[in-house]
Amino acid sequence: MGYPSLQACIADLEKNGHLLRIKDEVDHTCKWRLFTCVFLEHGGPAILFENVKGSKFPALSNLFGTLDRSKFIFRDTLEQIKTLIELKNDPLKAIKHPFDMLTWV
Repeated sequence: MGYPSLQACIADLEKNGHLLRIKDEVDHTCKWRLFTCVFLEHGGPAILFENVKGSKFPALSNLFGTLDRSKFIFRDTLEQIKTLIELKNDPLKAIKHPFDMLTWV
């Protein structure tokens, strides 16, 4: 299935406890790095900075910070991604085992 947008991914992460929202104003040169490094080092959640000083856009950090979160994000498409990696490593596999590709239909 995958996500139709980054906003849908963020909503799913928040719903399942994989996202921390920071509503306070954050200076992108100092606090942002500190938060990201500490959370990344300890396997913490993805961080959405809603109020970045000098920017009208929010910022998302640590999205793929842990293998578990990456697996969670790609849980619906992980098998397809594995197949694509296998095909990249051995392109003839599609010819040798064409019925393995039918799961995509």
